[in-house]
Parts: sequence; C-alpha cells; structure tokens
Amino acid sequence: MRAVATGVFESAPSTFLLLILVRAWNGSSLEKSMIAAAYQSGLILTPLTLFVTRRFGLAPSQAMSLLFWFASALYLLAALIPSPAAFVLLTSLGSLVVAANSPLLTTIMNNNFPPQRRGLLYSQNNSIKIGTSILFGITAGWALSGRIAHYQILIVIYALALAASALLMWRIPRCGGALEPRPLLGCFKHIGVDRILRDTLIAWMFLGFGNLMMTPLRIEYLANKKHGLDLSEVEIALLVSTLPHLARLAASPVWGHLFDRLNFFSLRIAINCCFLLSVLSFFSTSNIVMLGVAALIFGLSNSGGDVAWNLWVTKFAPPGLVPDYMAVHTFFTGVRGILAPVVAFALLDIYPLTTLMWLSAGLMSLATVQLFFIKGIARQNISK
Repeated sequence: MRAVATGVFESAPSTFLLLILVRAWNGSSLEKSMIAAAYQSGLILTPLTLFVTRRFGLAPSQAMSLLFWFASALYLLAALIPSPAAFVLLTSLGSLVVAANSPLLTTIMNNNFPPQRRGLLYSQNNSIKIGTSILFGITAGWALSGRIAHYQILIVIYALALAASALLMWRIPRCGGALEPRPLLGCFKHIGVDRILRDTLIAWMFLGFGNLMMTPLRIEYLANKKHGLDLSEVEIALLVSTLPHLARLAASPVWGHLFDRLNFFSLRIAINCCFLLSVLSFFSTSNIVMLGVAALIFGLSNSGGDVAWNLWVTKFAPPGLVPDYMAVHTFFTGVRGILAPVVAFALLDIYPLTTLMWLSAGLMSLATVQLFFIKGIARQNISK
C-alpha cells in the first residue's frame, strides 16, 4: 500500500515540478536548478537524518512517518501559496526531506524482511511503485495538458500521497526498536575501518559518476539539432521515460531474485555491464529502433540498480550498522548526483558527445574491474 503512495509521488521531483515551474511560472535557471538538485541534496543530508532519529530515540518507521508528515505539509503549503518563490522553496524542501529518509527505509527492510527473501520482497514493492508511477504520470500529463493553471490540484495530490505514506509507515512493525545514539559524523569512521565498504564506495563512485553524467545528456542528444536527431516530444518521452520504465517494471522481480541467490559482487558486475552497454548503444546510433533497444537496456540496468543500491549494505554491514553504512552510501550518492550533471554539461561545451560517452564508459569499466578485486578480497575474508 505504501508503494502505491510512493509511486504517485515519484513523478513529482523528476518531471512535474519542473514542468509546472517552466509552464506556469516561467522559472529562472536558478529556480530550475534548485528543484533539480533538491532530491540529491536530501541524500547528502542522510547522516543528519540518522543523527536526529537517534537523538530523539525514535524507531526508523516512526522517524520516517514524522518526516513524511512534514513533507506533506510543505507540499500542501506550496499548493496554497500562489507564488513562484514559495513553490520552489517549499517543494524543494519537501523533496529533500523525502530523499533524506533513505537509510531509515533500508533499515526497516533489513529489520522486517527475512534475508533469504529480502531482494524479492523489495522488488515486489518496487514493481508496484513503478507501475503506479507510470500510470499516474500518464494521467497527470493528460490532465495538465492545456490546464497548467490548475497545477495546485496536482500538488495537493502529492501532499495526500505523502500523508498516506506517513500513515502507512507508522503502522509498519518496529522490529529492532529505536536506534542507538551515535555522533553526527560517526557513520563515516567505518570507511577507514572496513576495507570492503571503502573499496566498494570508490567503485560505486566511478560507476555512478559515469552513469549520472550521461543521464541528462540523453535528452540533449535526442532534442538538440546539433547532434543530428531533433526528435519530437513524443519520441523523446518514449525513449527517455516510457520504454525505460516498462523495462524497469518487468525486470525488477528478476533482479530481486538474483540479489537473494547470487554473490553481491557478481550481481553488481552484471548490472555494471548492463549500464555500460546502455550508454554505448544509446549514444552511438541515430537509428530509432536501436535507440529503443538501448532505452530498454537502460531500464533493465536501472531496475538492477534499484535493488542493489537500496539493499547492498544489508549483506555486509555488521549487526546494528545498516543505517550507518547506508547513510555513508547515500551521502556520496548525493555528492555525485549534484556534481556529475554539472561536469557533463561543462565538458559538452568543450568536447563532442562521443568523447563524453567514452569517458563514461571508461569510468564504468574501471568500477567493474575494481569489483573483481573486491570480490576476491571478500572471499578471502570469508575463508578466514
């Protein structure tokens, strides 16, 4: 039930907030960048979320519920105050709060889902979320077409979805109870102690930076005449959103099953290879059919990335440290999530798109090779 509510909200930070800002308010570049960066900024603040949750002696589900109530109130205010400044500030803060919950959600899944079925149960939730997001996105897009002045109704729906998430989160069993109090930056000390964590975070940084560089350039490649394509809005939406989401929906249960059955590093290497193939196949062709195939591969990759990104620490973190490991992981995700698009567009002013494609492929390949070595180290540790 919570996945349905989350699926409704998922289209807000990624699509409709920017659309409303552009069409209803003619927003500035600064305002657009604030909305675009809000979710990634929330990931950077995850250590703070964890610290506050511990400071007040809350169980993860309690803290998430309260934060979702806060986000809901922010979105409701954004709908009620007819001002572009209020819209940008309040929706950005709301999206930031939602993103800052990531370590708490992983902790809840770790405490409530049995290890042998954790990947499958997560993927089932994820499939419901993705399916709801697709259906709601199509419906909301149709409803707003020619009626952008009534955008407040959509923002109220987002506020209600967040409130529903808050109610449902409060009902989730509090297995594990409250989190043990620790210093604000205490989670970062594990990087120096746990070599597997440290090396995996470095590999993930290479992969994530390479992938996040090229993600916003997909629209640039398809829409800008200088790259030779100049596709229609419908074609761009099909290749950037519809096809990847359908592949993500179909593949999620498969990746969840593999997460439960395979060595994590073997799984992560397979996902990396899919991301690498998706970048090379997408940016090296102008054929619409091949672009469609590449879009499906990208969705397949993202589906595996969903499972691995959200659950990987549950396989390696010592007892009681899942939220700490996840907070470190999400912090660095936020760092690269903000920097990678900026670097990509800066480099695009200097180098052709194919150069950036090969740079991205190189970073992903480096991460994949590094994972082979980490896998060997992890095997040695287990044997000892």
